[in-house]
Amino acid sequence: MKEHISQLQRRARLGRSIGLCALLAIGLMFGAIIVNAFRATAERRQAEALQVHTLDLLMTTARLETAVNETLRGERGYLITGDREFLQPYFEGRARSVQLLRALLRATRDNVWQQGNLLAAERRLRAYVGTVDRLVALETAGRRAEAVAAVRAGAGRSQLIAFLASLGRAQAEERRLLALRAAAADAADLRDTRYNYIIAVLGVLMFAFLAAAVMGAARAHRRTLELTEELRHLATTDALTGLPNRRHLMAAMETEVRRANRAGRPLSLALLDVDRFKAINDTHGHPVGDEVLRVVAEELLKVTRGGDLLGRFGGEEFAIIMPETDIDQAHMACERLRQAIARRVLHYPNGTSGRVTVSSGVAVLAGGEGCDHLVSRADRALYQAKAGGRNLVRLAA
Repeated sequence: MKEHISQLQRRARLGRSIGLCALLAIGLMFGAIIVNAFRATAERRQAEALQVHTLDLLMTTARLETAVNETLRGERGYLITGDREFLQPYFEGRARSVQLLRALLRATRDNVWQQGNLLAAERRLRAYVGTVDRLVALETAGRRAEAVAAVRAGAGRSQLIAFLASLGRAQAEERRLLALRAAAADAADLRDTRYNYIIAVLGVLMFAFLAAAVMGAARAHRRTLELTEELRHLATTDALTGLPNRRHLMAAMETEVRRANRAGRPLSLALLDVDRFKAINDTHGHPVGDEVLRVVAEELLKVTRGGDLLGRFGGEEFAIIMPETDIDQAHMACERLRQAIARRVLHYPNGTSGRVTVSSGVAVLAGGEGCDHLVSRADRALYQAKAGGRNLVRLAA
């Protein structure tokens, strides 16, 4: 049983260790979820910022196209009508075009490909604006026919087409980047979701594992306590009668003797022995002898007080420790017990019946006396009861 208890204790310790590891793993998993959430949030914000940046660039290129068209309309209106009011949108559009193009160049400094597209667009815009400026200058100088002829000949058209083509490539690149960033953001969201699902599932499994380990450790601990109590009971209890054994009685007697000596209170000890017990065993067999011992134990439990300590002292001998009891009270108690046992009828396997008796020796604790001396005096009184004819109670001197 001790080996079994040791195994259960090891199992309980192992369960607690496993539970602690599982709890640590759960903590790490929740930490990983939190870290991943922060990382995913940062990535999402970065992706959103890039998307906003790309959309801003696309809007800027759209405004640039509008400004160039405004420049073109102002120039054509002035050439057609000669009305100088058309020069206002012409100058505003030209200035806004240059401003917006420079803003695009600043915003795409980290993109070499876009820088190439926009620098090409800048060169073509400058060429186009230069051509338009010359046409406006001809009109202003009164050389309208030359200006109109130049327009009809397609002056500035190739530069405008080339500029719009470069701008279109820049817009296409930004749309491509926008699509890539959106796809990357979606992939990151999907990856983060799957990661969180995996961590959550592992966390649930670890929690279940933790619960199983804790319950297993609790069961092992509970069983260890049960077995320990059972072992203690076996070590202190007589298996046949269920009464405390000699070891337990002696330990209890040591305690009661110290208490009685310290408080100056009376303490009595009675030793009882079944009369002619060997003859019972020889005549009727050991099972009947065992039954006799059980009957004596039953009567002991019936007659003694709740505060008395009783048990099997060895063989067919029993002992009663009676705290707060003087010699006269102890004598009366043992007489009641002797009479109760003598009245008990036992039925034997061979169909006959009979009675058993007990002899008792009683000693009261003398001042400063120890357990061994008290037991010795009670034992001498018991011997006197046996010598005096049995079924007697004798008091120690």
